[in-house]
Amino acid sequence: MFIWTFFKRHGKQIAFHTFSCLAIGALLVVAYSAYQYKQMTNQWYAPIDGAKGSAKQAAASLPPRDLLTGTEPLKPFVALLLGVDSRDGESARSDTMMLAAIHPGKQSVYLLAIPRDSYMELSGKGYDKVNHAMAFGGPQMVKESLEKFLQIKIDRYISVDFDGFRQIVDELGGVTVDVKKRMKYSDPSDDTYIDIQPGLQTLSGEQALDYARYRKSDLGKEDSDYMRIGRQQEILKALASKGTSLQVYTKAFSLMEILGQHVKTDLTEQEIASLLLSYGDGTPNSIQADTLVGQDERIWHNGIVGWYHLVPTAERERARQQINKEVAP
Repeated sequence: MFIWTFFKRHGKQIAFHTFSCLAIGALLVVAYSAYQYKQMTNQWYAPIDGAKGSAKQAAASLPPRDLLTGTEPLKPFVALLLGVDSRDGESARSDTMMLAAIHPGKQSVYLLAIPRDSYMELSGKGYDKVNHAMAFGGPQMVKESLEKFLQIKIDRYISVDFDGFRQIVDELGGVTVDVKKRMKYSDPSDDTYIDIQPGLQTLSGEQALDYARYRKSDLGKEDSDYMRIGRQQEILKALASKGTSLQVYTKAFSLMEILGQHVKTDLTEQEIASLLLSYGDGTPNSIQADTLVGQDERIWHNGIVGWYHLVPTAERERARQQINKEVAP
């Protein structure tokens, strides 16, 4: 009776104070999220030309079509995606290389994998394998070399090191993959020890990286680079499908901390926010995977005969046209 009388007299005040506490708590969460987001974007913001300054200052110098204006999505653009072996330090090579034609208005992404042994003219270094460009001149040389090779414009780049990839996969609870065969390979010289059993399973971050990188075998026939690329695209799609799940939002703070430490990009704070709004609204996103196809051949290079991946002119033209089609308004 006492409790009923108390709530009858003071119920409105209790409700008001409860609502106020919840509102204040929500505002604090939003404020902390915004702070974490800003810290993350400041950490990973690295202009490809090495210029310094805040993302806000950089955004002011971008062409108007690249700016976040109102509720309109960003205009379509092409991004260079790089997976970098963090063990190599300053001389890191790009083990994974893709071009992404991104159309936020359609919520679509077209991924074109570039075989790492593709033979092309590296900006300022002469002809060589494209994965050497990262060690010679960082993302800028990779970008310039691919622009010339495919006759396209690359607007942005995103690189993630292997440690970051492992941590992201683990933070998201792993990725589910149907492994087609036993994968076993070891190389003590670079601390590579791969041993994955076949079957449908959830791979940890370390296993997912091994699955994506596997090519050589201790058990029999080695895989082609195309098979390796196919697995990399499979992992990316699996991660992308988790990107719109509730789990991502519950892990937002820890994911932002990982991304801030292991990702580098010249996407600005405003552009990233716009992309999150476009691709994270709950409606299905379209991801199409493709590969630049050529043929492995032994050729003379700097007085030595070696294996290189040669991409014919017709295939480069096909890729160029497809990329332009995907980013058309």
